[in-house]
Amino acid sequence: MDYSNPVVILFASILVTVMGLKVKNDCYYCFIGLFFIGLILFIFGIIKFWKRRNG
Repeated sequence: MDYSNPVVILFASILVTVMGLKVKNDCYYCFIGLFFIGLILFIFGIIKFWKRRNG
């Protein structure tokens, strides 16, 4: 993930979170897991975007 585009990471985090919202009614623990994975990806994408923008 070192050379990946931060925008792609942010987009993936949004998709994982939306997928988590879709399975919320079927499996609550799956929703919690997907939500935290999406949150971690989002934070990683923001940090990567910040580092790339500020050099």
